[in-house]
Amino acid sequence: TMPAYDLPPGNHGSVWDLAAYMGSLQAQPTAPPAPEPDTSTVAGYWTRPVPAQGGELSAASCAGCHAAQFNDWAGTRHSLAMGPGVWAQMNDQPELRGMCATCHTPLRDQWADPYLQADGVGCSGCHSRASRTFGPPPRPTTIAPLVARYPAPHGAVNTRDFFESVDFCAGCHQFAEGRAPRVNGAFLQNTVEEWRVSRAAREGRTCQTCHMPEVGGDPLPSTRIPNSPTRAGQRRHDFLGGNEWGLSLLRAAFPGELDAEFDSARMATRANLRSAATVAFVDPPATGGLGSTVRVRVRVTNNTGHKLPTGYEDARLIWVQVRVGERVVSGAYVDDELVRDAQARVYEFEAGRVEGGRVVHSDFVAQHSTVLSDTRIPPRGMMADARTAPVGRDYAGGENGALRHWDDASFDVPLPATAGDVPVTVRLMYRATTKHYVEAIAAANTTDNRGRELLRLFNASGRAAPFEMASVSTTVRVTAAESSSSRSAGCSLPSCQRAVRAGMLPSGPLDVRTVR
Repeated sequence: TMPAYDLPPGNHGSVWDLAAYMGSLQAQPTAPPAPEPDTSTVAGYWTRPVPAQGGELSAASCAGCHAAQFNDWAGTRHSLAMGPGVWAQMNDQPELRGMCATCHTPLRDQWADPYLQADGVGCSGCHSRASRTFGPPPRPTTIAPLVARYPAPHGAVNTRDFFESVDFCAGCHQFAEGRAPRVNGAFLQNTVEEWRVSRAAREGRTCQTCHMPEVGGDPLPSTRIPNSPTRAGQRRHDFLGGNEWGLSLLRAAFPGELDAEFDSARMATRANLRSAATVAFVDPPATGGLGSTVRVRVRVTNNTGHKLPTGYEDARLIWVQVRVGERVVSGAYVDDELVRDAQARVYEFEAGRVEGGRVVHSDFVAQHSTVLSDTRIPPRGMMADARTAPVGRDYAGGENGALRHWDDASFDVPLPATAGDVPVTVRLMYRATTKHYVEAIAAANTTDNRGRELLRLFNASGRAAPFEMASVSTTVRVTAAESSSSRSAGCSLPSCQRAVRAGMLPSGPLDVRTVR
């Protein structure tokens, strides 16, 4: 008779306890012979695909003991790395299959097991080689006393220092020779190279520092097993990045299954984005005349250790939006498109391809053959080389000969023709992907319906609506006759200054309404 097992409503931990119990009743298959990977170096450890191991490799098998890490991971893009977008592109572009699959499903065992494929980048992808378990060096307190009394199902943990290194992440988050082509001398996913020439690298801040931060507060139990010793310095496994919209897409793809986990991960991702940049005014105008134009200057600062934005460069976009009251002066977003007005300040990577003898914008990574522009903001202290230099915007003038990790942008802002205080708001906007990219995948996918499913989910999850990373506001007083303090602001326009120097306008009191 199956023993009774109480499952309190909404208690995910109990569900995974039951899963672990059921798994323990089953005989585990013996791993087939496979070449032993060289786990002494990070390069050997990340031989991809990871050689077949057999045995129990699912993330669910880890959840019974490591519930905190599992719950972090379950709401991440890692847990669903094999989504409909990836499948659609792999099916219709065979040349991409090997390159994509070795990161989105790194275990060779996953390639023959749909159940394991669904884990994407799961626990075993990082922690299991040749049926042995690996992890970072022990923290100040360890689980050795627990293991001595109750041997872990996976046996002893083999520790490797490189778990704490950038190179551990680089295999999938940095394209490399032999796995991806260079375009204009640079790889199209170049995050680690951007970091290597930054101040963050020189100071020893790694991917894990920001994207797997240590859990603060009191030391936590090492596992869910009763009386487990506590451990300080455990790292989160929510892998915070920049694709906040992607988490809403996953929620739409699996309604009712992991809603709380996806919502939590999206909130954490948004907080991460808010910390990635700041926007501030530089000497904002205080007053202006009726119907006049004032110059508003803002500074956008990159707080990360790589370019802003980075990663999946094809569609990620950041721009400055300026509002006077409810009116958008620059950077409007209409019908799922950024309106690129004459003053638009955009931070993006744009690739192109040759078509009919001319260079045109390219939507698919496999088609890119040239870089049209790279106006993303460098990280602090970036000593750029040919592989990381901006294209189409000058960021010279940073500290100690480095590139600037900030950008100053100016906007001519028209004021209303009525007196009073008017708010001027500057917002830094972020978009994770474009409708063009999703629609292109859906149109090109002819082997199955995964592309159409991606488009359906795109429509059901807000169509990657822009997210506000940062904002700042000031108030400009609109007056019929400007005060002396506002005259300099009114005459801050280059055309006005040139007119004063040429003697065409007086240098004293000036009513900007007379300036044409």
